[in-house]
Amino acid sequence: MPRSLNASLITELATNKLNPVELVYLGVSSGSYYTDHYKNITFDGNTYNTSSLFLGSSESAESSEVSVSNLVVKFGGADQTIISLFLNNDYMDKRAWVYRGFLDENQALVNYPFLLFDGRIENLSIEEDDTNSVVSISIASHWADFDKVKGRKTNTNSQALHFPTDVGFDYASQTAKDIKWGKA
Repeated sequence: MPRSLNASLITELATNKLNPVELVYLGVSSGSYYTDHYKNITFDGNTYNTSSLFLGSSESAESSEVSVSNLVVKFGGADQTIISLFLNNDYMDKRAWVYRGFLDENQALVNYPFLLFDGRIENLSIEEDDTNSVVSISIASHWADFDKVKGRKTNTNSQALHFPTDVGFDYASQTAKDIKWGKA
């Protein structure tokens, strides 16, 4: 998907004095906003809070094919803030996004950051050793549910829930034989 960048952002990119910043939203609980910058950044009416726990995000590959893409956002879990946020709230399938923006020489956000990734929280993992703790939050694109099977099944029990007297699926297994097309 081609991105259209704001003219002021294109001008900043041409200066070769890049100072990138990430703006992350996690839709857990009432929603949390984080940035990897040393001070809070206000963008699009939201304040992205600076956090020494935010370690950054992985790169996300883009493709012209319809496929599930993922991005991993990492936090240090040393003070239990992020861990307790996820363990005390429902986090699966909550919306999350990552914007990438750039700061000018005055440390002001150049309008308009571009949306790097938008998806749903798919997984959480906590890796700990003797000296370090890292919380990895996996975010999947909206295509993650594309192959998900929802609703009714094609079996006798599922059919009986809706049509108790219908016995059509009682014989469905007999029709699952290979049909040889084009032969007499």
